Amino acid sequence: MLRSDLVPIPLTLEADIRTEEETQDQLEVGKSLFLGNGDELEIIKSEYLQQGRQGCGRLSAHKHVIAVLKSVAQTAYLKDKAIIKQDATLSEVYRACGATLKEIEGDFAVPRFVCLAGEVPTYHIARALQEAGGVVRWADGSLAFKKVADLFDQEPVDTVTPSATEDVESGFLERHDVPFFYSLDDSGEYVYGAREKTRTARFHPNAAEMDLRNMSDVLMLSKRAKLKYTEALHAGDLVEVAEQDPLAVMTAATLFAGAADGEAAHQFTRVWLGKRIDLTESSEQ
Repeated sequence: MLRSDLVPIPLTLEADIRTEEETQDQLEVGKSLFLGNGDELEIIKSEYLQQGRQGCGRLSAHKHVIAVLKSVAQTAYLKDKAIIKQDATLSEVYRACGATLKEIEGDFAVPRFVCLAGEVPTYHIARALQEAGGVVRWADGSLAFKKVADLFDQEPVDTVTPSATEDVESGFLERHDVPFFYSLDDSGEYVYGAREKTRTARFHPNAAEMDLRNMSDVLMLSKRAKLKYTEALHAGDLVEVAEQDPLAVMTAATLFAGAADGEAAHQFTRVWLGKRIDLTESSEQ
């Protein structure tokens, strides 16, 4: 299963692969896998599922592997030294955490980034993205930062019918899951984010008003859909829902299973679609 997400490591693969004796070492941890479009992934987990001999005495095995986008794979590893950056761009933060990215489309300045020794950088990168009111997506071989609002300014790449989707709606839970944030300034005065609507409150230290407002501009899961197999949908794309507002793809997972033991091959794409929750607007998409 190939999975595309709006997270610091935006592309992952989980697969059961049949391999022979002379090719088994190509699926060890640290080795690379290449997708048809040229994207390179690094194997971070590899284990035998079964092993035996085929005709002619050849040794074969099935291996279960998990691989992540190689250019950002190192950001998923615990760090033995603290990483502290002041007024660095997002691409500089990624590289400081071990990524090999040259640049990020829509790059922006991160006022302060701190990942202490023994911590995983991806959590702190995700926090920086939330403070900027956006997400990162992988498309066409590059990483791009997008404001949540900008995801809905794109042209839809596909259309789904409401009957083909499962609704995930709960205004009650939204009020608890999407808080407004507040902080204190240097003089000890309260600084508030978007609190135009009644929501739970969360304290966030050393944050400016704009950061606090950005943190409440998020995507909320609205629908799930199982579609025909397609490689054209990626996280961050916009999807038209008939007679409803367009929704952004939060996750796109494609599955292809070859025929085995008399079973037919099957393939499909599953997407998780989100609407925008912006506490500063009178109506939420």
